Amino acid sequence: MDETLAGRKRTTAALFLVAACVVAYANGLRGDFTYDDKAIVRDNARIRSPASLSQVFTTPYFGGARGQGTGYRPLLLLSFAVQRWIHGASAFGFHAVNVALHCLVTLLFARFLLRLEVPDAVVFGSALLFAVHPVHVEAVTSLVGRGETLAAVFVVVFLLVALRLRAESRGRPALLAVAFALFAAAILTKESAAVAPTLAFLAFWRLESGTPRERLAGALRKGLPLYLGAAAILAGTFVLRRLVLGGLLKAPSFVIFELENPLAPLPAGERVLNAAALLFRYAGRIVAPIRLSADESAWSIPLERGIGLAGAAALLLLLFLLVAAVAAVAGERGRRDVAFGVLFFGIAFLPTANLLFPTGTIFAERLAYLPSGGLLLAIASALLDGGAVRPVSRWRVVILSAAVLAFAARTVTRNVVWKDDAALFEATVESSPRSAKAHYNFAWLSAQSGRLPEALEHYTQATRIYPKYFDAWAGRGTVLQRMENLAEAEKSFERSLEAAPGYENGFFRLGVVRERRGDLAGA
Repeated sequence: MDETLAGRKRTTAALFLVAACVVAYANGLRGDFTYDDKAIVRDNARIRSPASLSQVFTTPYFGGARGQGTGYRPLLLLSFAVQRWIHGASAFGFHAVNVALHCLVTLLFARFLLRLEVPDAVVFGSALLFAVHPVHVEAVTSLVGRGETLAAVFVVVFLLVALRLRAESRGRPALLAVAFALFAAAILTKESAAVAPTLAFLAFWRLESGTPRERLAGALRKGLPLYLGAAAILAGTFVLRRLVLGGLLKAPSFVIFELENPLAPLPAGERVLNAAALLFRYAGRIVAPIRLSADESAWSIPLERGIGLAGAAALLLLLFLLVAAVAAVAGERGRRDVAFGVLFFGIAFLPTANLLFPTGTIFAERLAYLPSGGLLLAIASALLDGGAVRPVSRWRVVILSAAVLAFAARTVTRNVVWKDDAALFEATVESSPRSAKAHYNFAWLSAQSGRLPEALEHYTQATRIYPKYFDAWAGRGTVLQRMENLAEAEKSFERSLEAAPGYENGFFRLGVVRERRGDLAGA
């Protein structure tokens, strides 16, 4: 009878979590295609017909010939393709599936915590915070954010299968095969899913008993076939990436644009110091998601160079991060859920945090989608005081409820930003006024709408923030040309070529302006 009652309570809780997801994200369902949604979903010739299916598996994520780019995500593209074949280029259908995937991840995350023997109250609190958190808007309401949600589905199911594999002695070959298939699917959806086996080790370690050494040995021994098989799968995906991209991580000719990730050209030590500080920035947006932005490229986030006062502060942050990780391991038996959540947060961020190697972006809220689950577990456990020893006090429930309502309200208002490019680019300029890319995007949209003085202002601001922004110089020149200021337009195109001597569009536009000015030889 008790088991039946517990089952009913969990069913009710699951329905409530789904309802929370839907309510929080419902106003985003009518959004249009924004930004990268157009290149990846709306205008992507590779996904329009089953006849082009082979191209999904033989070209980089953003398209183009083999040996280019950094992304290889065929299963993500396949998910968009199947929908495109079913309902055409209707943005509503893609949005609906994104919300459904978020509902599924929320339920799977709750089940994962239950399998880790987290108290029911903490599980529900953690999952409810996850369901409505506004830092997830970029992963859920932005269509290409599906890379995070779909990969999270595969990763969490992989973790559930891994836990079942640990607990059962029968059917292990079949469970291993399922786990390997899930891991492969996760990596072929989003590269950051490569961290899944490490998260499985963390889960195994939590469930072991005995001394620290015994727990470590037990987690290694019981998961060894899983870890070895996953390593083989990872090696296989590297082979695929080499065939398609020309390199294990990226094409040999591909250079990470400093505009997108100013950490990329830094020496390793400086990159790590700044990356450590960025983890605290991520944590801040999860704890208090007041300021949210869709773009943090150069130079929205200030960087610390060398060991001055600011560099020393960054070094202290890195040391604090290391101490926090050690403290979480050492104190895991005392505040189990808080410690596990902090470790989950840190480990899940490793592939995208720029700590181990530079990635294609310095900072993006969508990257916090799966890692945030760990920090939200820690927050829920701290608020509910563990939730297992004694009934949770009313005031703790009130605080958690207030946090859920505040997060949900912020999510609803944040969804509106992703309505269309106009709303997105305007909001990004407001939230990240020091981002050159934010000003460039808004300038491009203004020029498309015929608002030339406004476009000129923002293209100019983009070049002030990032003087090597050759696209912004070219955009500025184009606007000046349309305004019949040919002399200044010529100077802007010349600046675009100074920043990028091989910039084809810069040569073309400069030639057009010189021709119009009567300089045929120069043209």
